[in-house]
Formats: sequence, structure tokens, C-alpha cells
Amino acid sequence: MNISSRCEYACRAVLELACHAATKQPLTVEQIAAQRHVPEKFLVHILIQLKRAGIVRSVRGAKGGYLLARAPEEISLLDIVRAIDGPVLTPLPVTDTRSADTALAWKETALGIEHILQGTTVRGILDRAAKSSMYYI
Repeated sequence: MNISSRCEYACRAVLELACHAATKQPLTVEQIAAQRHVPEKFLVHILIQLKRAGIVRSVRGAKGGYLLARAPEEISLLDIVRAIDGPVLTPLPVTDTRSADTALAWKETALGIEHILQGTTVRGILDRAAKSSMYYI
């Protein structure tokens, strides 16, 4: 399984929005792109997909932009992956009659990946990043 660059960019955008969630001020595409080094032309389309999935919401107007639609602890990596790349390991790598013996293994692998992604929340990512950047004396 590969994570697409679009999915990585979506994760970066969601993390940036989560960092500013407490302010309740929307961020523009330009702000998100600059902070997280995401190409603006891709980000616009990615944010539309995230909006359709209920992960972000848009605010219109001169002071408009994007906000998280849910709290960071309620958004998992699985939500983002599904919104951008679709289901994990679907379709299965091979689906001919000779793959019957490996199909179950691939399905179990997909469930394992989904379980890990579901357990990894945006809040958890931010908390781990904050801990790793702490300076101890």
C-alpha cells in the first residue's frame, strides 16, 4: 500500500487546521499551503474532497477559508485516507481464481492497516509532535 502525495498533502492541511482550531478563525488555502509546503493548485481540490467527507468545512466571505468540521480527536488518519485515496487495499491486488488462497491474507492485512489508521487521530499526531519537540534540561 502506498500513500499518495495527495493524501500526504491532505494530512498536512488537516494538521494545520487542527493547530489553529482553538482560534476558530478560518485559514485560507494560501495560508495552509505556505505553512505546510503544499502546492496550492492541489490543495484546493484536496480541501473539496475533505469537505465532502465531513472533515473540513468552508467559510465564505472576505475573512473566509477552512476550519475543521470535527474536533481533532474525532478525526483519524483512516478518515483522511478514505476521503482522498478510497478504501484500503480495495480492490485486492489480484482477483483471479488462483488468488483465493491469498485473498484472505490480503483482507486481514487491510483490516490491520485500517485498525492502526483508525487509532491514529489528528490530536494524537499533534501531541506526539509536541512531545518530540520539547527541550529537556
